[in-house]
Amino acid sequence: MLGHGFARDEAGGVATMVAAAGTLLCVLAAIVVDLAGLALAGRSLQGAADLAALSAAANLDRAELAAEATAQANLGGVSVLVATGRYTPDATRPPPERFSPADTPPNAARVTLTRSAPLYFGRWILGRSDLVMSRTATAATPAEPPRAMFSIGSRLARLEGGLANQLLTSLTGSSVNLSVMDYEALADAEVNLLGFFDALAADLDVEAGRYDQLIDRQVEVGRALGVLQALAGDQADSALSKLTGPASNVTVRLGDVIGLEADARSGLAEGLDASVSVLDLAMAMLETGGDRQVKLALGARPGLAAITVDLAIGERPNRSPWLTVTGESQPIIRTAQARLYVRARTAQKLSGLAQVDLPILIELAASEARLDAIACEPDRVTLGVRPGLVTVALGQVNQADLDDFTRDLTPTPATVLNAVGVVRLIASGEVEVADPAFRATRFDASDIADQSIKTVTATGLPSGLIASLFGRLNVTVQVVGLPLGLGGLVSALGTLLAPLGPVLDGAIHPLLDMLGLKLGEADVKVHGVTCAAADRPPVLVG
Repeated sequence: MLGHGFARDEAGGVATMVAAAGTLLCVLAAIVVDLAGLALAGRSLQGAADLAALSAAANLDRAELAAEATAQANLGGVSVLVATGRYTPDATRPPPERFSPADTPPNAARVTLTRSAPLYFGRWILGRSDLVMSRTATAATPAEPPRAMFSIGSRLARLEGGLANQLLTSLTGSSVNLSVMDYEALADAEVNLLGFFDALAADLDVEAGRYDQLIDRQVEVGRALGVLQALAGDQADSALSKLTGPASNVTVRLGDVIGLEADARSGLAEGLDASVSVLDLAMAMLETGGDRQVKLALGARPGLAAITVDLAIGERPNRSPWLTVTGESQPIIRTAQARLYVRARTAQKLSGLAQVDLPILIELAASEARLDAIACEPDRVTLGVRPGLVTVALGQVNQADLDDFTRDLTPTPATVLNAVGVVRLIASGEVEVADPAFRATRFDASDIADQSIKTVTATGLPSGLIASLFGRLNVTVQVVGLPLGLGGLVSALGTLLAPLGPVLDGAIHPLLDMLGLKLGEADVKVHGVTCAAADRPPVLVG
């Protein structure tokens, strides 16, 4: 019975449990000590890898030597592996894919350090006295992409102050009286768009840097021009002071002037960090927010008794703003589409019968310019430029539909001469110029320094569109309601109109210059190029 009593004896059970628990605690303590040692070793190894990567990125021409020296100086006895290549800060890529080894020219270095870390107690568990550890770090020179600012639009080679004032008076609804020197000052003065937006945000009490809120704001153009006046300097101060009051009648949503595509990851900041002409910016705001259908009197010209123009300014393509910052943080600038309905009357009578009335419809699609390429040292910029489609037709249209750009206007044959209902001349004709492709336009360093303007002309553009139209008219002569082939009268009409084509072309160009529009042409200029600084210190990247 001795064995049976021993089995029921519970004395010493606690001691057994304590002994087992103590053994487990010793094992856990040993593991904790080794894990802490490994963590400390890994942290030291990562720190040395970071320093070695920074040293290698700062000395890419001798990256291996620089990384080796730095690693050994900070943590001896390590194996060093160095790779140079290009780092692309693209948030859409996983971090390991942003570094491309061996890509040229290199702007980054990746360093991997390998070292054995000792095990103090784990050797009895794992059967080994150390553990091999590796840590990697990547450093790159923070090279921001080069930027260029360009414009497509107004050129004041043929500016007429009176006509320009008529246009601005119609756009603002208030009297504008600027001199030719004022317009030239506005065209020559430049302002940094990012600085303008920051100053405007402060004036409107919008949080600094919140451009997404700013572009949704409605603002008086006069108030915006007041902010612009403080930034433009003395050169344009007088002209802007004269324009600020009349422009207070116009309200514009800033996002309709300057906007960004949905995938523009860096927002507006990068695309706006460049300068534009004060005149271009002011005209973009007034065209967008002002009265888009205006009536202008161009006065008498040689051979013409009078010229009147109904002008309708339409949207930019796809309702795009004047300037759009793309997903690549590059700007695209577009002119507006426009329609001009010109009515001119000849000063002379045709064959002694009556003066000739000329109704002419001019339709201009928007021109576009985009940034295709930038090269540094020396600076070179390539723009893709597409002049807009131009149609010039002689015929009658419903003026009520002139500003409805969703509807095609089809001119009907016009009665250009009516001699008391006895003799009538009915005429029609059309000239169209289309250039659907973007054409590469290159600016070298001297072009940029000289602020040269380059004109891109649509393929097949005649020397004068209206003059060309007059040479292609289809004319029918009616006498007391009967069509007759009076060739002499048709010939006389051609002789009368021949010298008037260049006159009308010359009358229309100054108006289009102010709007930044051209008949089959696009004027572009590169204002400046900003390249990344080469001496910026490298930084650790993901």
